[in-house]
Amino acid sequence: MTGWEAALPAALAALALLVVPGAAVSVAFGLRGVMLVGVVPLASVSVIGLATLANHVLPFQWGVIPVVVATLVLTALVVAVRWLLRTRWQTTLVPVGRAGAWIAGAAILVAFTLIAVRFAAIFGAPDHISQTFDNVFHLNAVRYIMDVGDASPLRLGSLTYDLDGVPSFYPGTWHALVAVVAELSAASVPVAVNATNIVIGGLVWPAGAVLLSRVAFGPRVFPVLATGVLAAAFGAFPYLMIQFGVLYPNLLSIALLPGALAAAALAAGLGTESELGAVPRWMLLVVVIPGLALAHPSTLVAFVGFAVPIALVGLFRHVRALRAEHAPRSRYWRAAALATLGFVAGAALFLVARPPRGAAFWGPWADPLAGAWAALTSSPMNTAVDWSIVVLTALGIVGIIVTRRNLWLLGMFAIGLILYVLAVSAPSGLFRYLMVGTWYNDTNRLAALLPVVALPVAVAGGVWLLDLIRTALTRLGPSSPERRRVASVAAVAAVLLVVIGVLTQTGPQLDQRTRWAQRLYVLAPDSPLLSSDEAALLDRVDDVVPEDVVVAGSPWTGASLVYAISDRRPLLPAIFGDRRGPTVVLMESLRDAGDDPEVCDALREANVGFVLDFGAREVHPGEHPIAGFADLEASDAVRLVDQEGEARLYEVTACR
Repeated sequence: MTGWEAALPAALAALALLVVPGAAVSVAFGLRGVMLVGVVPLASVSVIGLATLANHVLPFQWGVIPVVVATLVLTALVVAVRWLLRTRWQTTLVPVGRAGAWIAGAAILVAFTLIAVRFAAIFGAPDHISQTFDNVFHLNAVRYIMDVGDASPLRLGSLTYDLDGVPSFYPGTWHALVAVVAELSAASVPVAVNATNIVIGGLVWPAGAVLLSRVAFGPRVFPVLATGVLAAAFGAFPYLMIQFGVLYPNLLSIALLPGALAAAALAAGLGTESELGAVPRWMLLVVVIPGLALAHPSTLVAFVGFAVPIALVGLFRHVRALRAEHAPRSRYWRAAALATLGFVAGAALFLVARPPRGAAFWGPWADPLAGAWAALTSSPMNTAVDWSIVVLTALGIVGIIVTRRNLWLLGMFAIGLILYVLAVSAPSGLFRYLMVGTWYNDTNRLAALLPVVALPVAVAGGVWLLDLIRTALTRLGPSSPERRRVASVAAVAAVLLVVIGVLTQTGPQLDQRTRWAQRLYVLAPDSPLLSSDEAALLDRVDDVVPEDVVVAGSPWTGASLVYAISDRRPLLPAIFGDRRGPTVVLMESLRDAGDDPEVCDALREANVGFVLDFGAREVHPGEHPIAGFADLEASDAVRLVDQEGEARLYEVTACR
């Protein structure tokens, strides 16, 4: 198979992993209809994430079996909790579950189709890789999990050291997921990565967005379908996350964020017609948060920030309900204590969950007005403005204010705008670090958050516009039959959805984002991370290098991708790391192995037998020469065993 059919087994495996575990947990929870459809991917990621955490204390081999066991354990736990709280577990208030599920499914299918087609156009081929800096770590981390069978997020970060198990946290749920996809489908790591990302962007993201729309707008058909169309309309997400970085863990975590916010709104009692009673609403939040946190902690912090308006509106409504029922003072004190505890915990997380200040090195690059305009128009990072989104967003802002419904959506949008503007324009310093340091002060990461809060506002704009049209039709034809008016509104809604879809999918923003991203997946003689010659050589490495032998080479040039692509361990699995002992010796003096006994000892200790030389071109323009791997053609310590263009594979012949 040479086309995208080669990625089908991996895509089906990813689909199964993101549906089956969550479906088991959600059905045990008692969810039906749109709630079931929306929660399933979130619950699946929680199952996988918690299984990786268990891998830190339980020495099992990571793969599909631990996912199955975790699914059974967590499903049984949900059943047990539901039975213990059975008198307070109410989950069937709305009798429109089946129809709602079909409508939600249709909306997700629309989004999946649009996003999958664009992702495929960006990737170019199922085995193309992102030619970006972070991808050395991401691809090798997937192979590392498959190789050593350890998916613990508390050890995965040691990949940036010496593959020696040094404790180092890294949010590895995405990597663990892709590793199982590769295992189930027998796909290569690059194919498994691309297929999984298509499913994340096309299923997880719109499913959560649909759930948020269902919570905000109730069991109406139009907002759900509009959400499906608009989920594929923003250039900043999901497309930016497969372009910049690349930030694959952020792709997964941000895709989960709308669903997590929907769960928070339900817990706060903001759902228009919730299918859940108070106890299962809070328990649902417990189910979805672990997946969000383990996918990427920075998105958990974003969740806390965006949940502030939800909590405030929920608290206001709760106090008003207490006053209406003349509740005793003790219930006010209890509400105040819980609210204070929640806000203190959220503030603590916001302040603590951040990288060291030195790592948050991204600086401001625009003025506040330009940043505000970009955020308001959903055109961050100098992307073209899509005026159809702008119009819907403006209508949504006005409609929410006029109707005074879903003010919390407007609050979330304002917070997203403020964070982006601070990242873009605030002077470098402590204040900027405190506000946006969680995201490394990086505007790309905050830009990707904007669609999460802009999409429901745009949907609100479409809903308000449709309501205005319905009102106008009623006034123009008050004596016309109700059935005719309903049919007219349905026709207008259908036309509006088609217009939105056509305008956004053919608009300048998505076209621009697609072209920008495509450039980073091109496999050519001058590709920045891995050229076509280098890729061809890596395809043959496993025919020459024995399985247990380590391959040296500069990660800056892509040589370390021998791990992900050729399944041979690299001496330097990632670009950065704390290199010690024999690794340092070989980096300094491998080419002089024949003249230095210390180098021979290092070769034996590290089990290095081959060296890849991919020249001087690096993934980022710059020079990071490694003396021990330089000028190998003039070294007596190695001999050339394979070559493709300027890409060379040497065997270490010294010290035998």
